[in-house]
Amino acid sequence: MYPKCRGHRVPKKCYFKANQFAIKLLGREQLEKTMRVKRIIPHKRFHYHSLTNDIALLELEEPLKCTGMTSPICLPTKRKMYENGQTFKVAGWGWNTPEGLVGPQLLREGVMKEIEAKECMMPGFPDEKIDQIQCAVGTNQMAYKGDSGTSSFIKYKGKFYALGVTSHGEEFCNFKPSTFTQVLYFSDWIKNYVKDLPEP
Repeated sequence: MYPKCRGHRVPKKCYFKANQFAIKLLGREQLEKTMRVKRIIPHKRFHYHSLTNDIALLELEEPLKCTGMTSPICLPTKRKMYENGQTFKVAGWGWNTPEGLVGPQLLREGVMKEIEAKECMMPGFPDEKIDQIQCAVGTNQMAYKGDSGTSSFIKYKGKFYALGVTSHGEEFCNFKPSTFTQVLYFSDWIKNYVKDLPEP
């Protein structure tokens, strides 16, 4: 099966955000490795309509080895690692047309800028949960179908940190804001399941 999601690796075992799942790791050279999922851990308070608590972990049957093609991404430890309204990168293997993919399925990267989270709130999303989301816009670029589970990320003191996990966005080519689940907000929840996270 080809992926409808993509995630970032967290050592020692790998966990991926699961939205629509079947995991196949792809690269610019079409190098592939299929990974079997041992366990899916959705957030117990995920709400389908408002998309609150939109995060899950996938435990793989065997650890993913670090190579030149795969390496860990760090989890943020404090908000002051980045400024409100700053730019960050996004990457994914999602659709590049409304109909799907044109050309090979390649990793694409873009730059987006954080805006007020209220611009991305779904109907019924509670105001008190606004810190769960990160909202961003790009110039002729956006997260789209097939990008669910990818990260918004920054480079901080020589290391890459996952700020958000792609949650949802608008229709293709209108370049309205994309929504990401804030990783820092859920760091305690993640650490509850991933006990041996190394320090960045």
